[in-house]
Amino acid sequence: MKRREAAPEPTIPAGRAVVYGWTPVVVLALTVAVEIGERQSLAQAVDGLQESFGVSDRAIGILPAAMILIGVVGAFPFGFLADRIRRTGLMAAGMVAWTFAMALNALAPGYGALFAARLGVGAVEANSPAAVSLLADYYPVRNRAKMMGLYQSGALVGAMLGLLLGGVAVSLGGWRWAFWMWVPAGAVVAWLVRRLPEPARGDQDADFHDDIALLPGTGAAVDPSAMDVTEPLPPPPRVGTLDYATASTREVYRELLGIRSMWFGMMALTISSFLLNGLQFWSVEYFKRVHDLSAAQAGAFTAVFGLGAAVGVMGGGFLADALLRRGVVNARVYVVAFASLGASVVLTPAFLSTNLALTGVLMVVGGTMLTLPIAPGDALVNDVVVAQLRGRAATLRAVVRSLGAAGPLVVGVLSDAWGIRAAIAGIVPVYAVGGLVMLLAARTYPADLAFVGAEARRVRRDPEPV
Repeated sequence: MKRREAAPEPTIPAGRAVVYGWTPVVVLALTVAVEIGERQSLAQAVDGLQESFGVSDRAIGILPAAMILIGVVGAFPFGFLADRIRRTGLMAAGMVAWTFAMALNALAPGYGALFAARLGVGAVEANSPAAVSLLADYYPVRNRAKMMGLYQSGALVGAMLGLLLGGVAVSLGGWRWAFWMWVPAGAVVAWLVRRLPEPARGDQDADFHDDIALLPGTGAAVDPSAMDVTEPLPPPPRVGTLDYATASTREVYRELLGIRSMWFGMMALTISSFLLNGLQFWSVEYFKRVHDLSAAQAGAFTAVFGLGAAVGVMGGGFLADALLRRGVVNARVYVVAFASLGASVVLTPAFLSTNLALTGVLMVVGGTMLTLPIAPGDALVNDVVVAQLRGRAATLRAVVRSLGAAGPLVVGVLSDAWGIRAAIAGIVPVYAVGGLVMLLAARTYPADLAFVGAEARRVRRDPEPV
């Protein structure tokens, strides 16, 4: 091979990632919307189920808990397949199975059949590994947190539709229509997912690496006019040698276990979901017991908290990406960390206060700060994992984050001992611990990010020497 002459001016490497529009994130958000919406419809069907099958509140409560368990178990095969096969086809197949499970729910002749059908729903809802892997390859790294927030906003839309339309459907047609109403929606979403293009794995990471790092082997910086972020990354901490297509399960999980930034992010997200789940479950009772509100009034104040949480889910990604584009490489780390600390500072007096107006204002602010870390945290976890392992990394994330489901139980136990006000105020500072842990990632995240970019270039086999 002829020796390459030194170029007078640096150039952007060929083979840039394909530019995708808004369609992929909207369609993927729809998968979350129908799944979460159906769960809310189930809540609307409780009275009809108990009347038809003669079951207790405990039996009804087992249904969502079993779905969570099966969803975690199902994440393992879905995560493996998401790293090995066409992800859009995998998700479309999952949505078809989910739609079929909806029909089985509607046709259930008894509680046992309904329980089995709900397990089927939980299994196919484990498709998030494919979704987050796709998002990471559809959109540039500098926009990844924003797109994660838009994807997760599907849950907010679905919850609203499930509460509103589910109630209407059950009122008009009985409890079975809480499930029938989602069958055509599931079929349409499956069709839309199947039509999505399959993005190349790792091209977005390679582009980001080219845009803000020094080009390996040349010492020349990329033309600043071609990028938004200009702060250089540190050198990759090591040289990758793993063949991701043939790597054993042991090799894959040894690789994942060594990514410290990923684990810091997972810990912060788990603490977030722990606190959020506890507050969502007990907030109505808090307002009823502490502020002597009626059920309707307590629900209205809880909705105010939900409004702040919705702003945080959407705003966290936009904020983190804006800071990243201004050159703050650790932007996602800082948004997660400082929002977590801020949420603890604001929400602790909110729940200790006996002044309803003050509590309401603080809960709006605190609810926003509580959910600000979600999108940048999810983006961070994707940033530091090579594209070929993101499905299995999402499986680990699902397992770890499932611990957050214990939030309502812990609040309940503490409430029996201390009362509900002290119980909730007592667990809020735990969120600050998550923020402090996240700050540790500021030392490891840039290097982990550099490694992912270097690996993307190695796997893509660019003509430029690496």
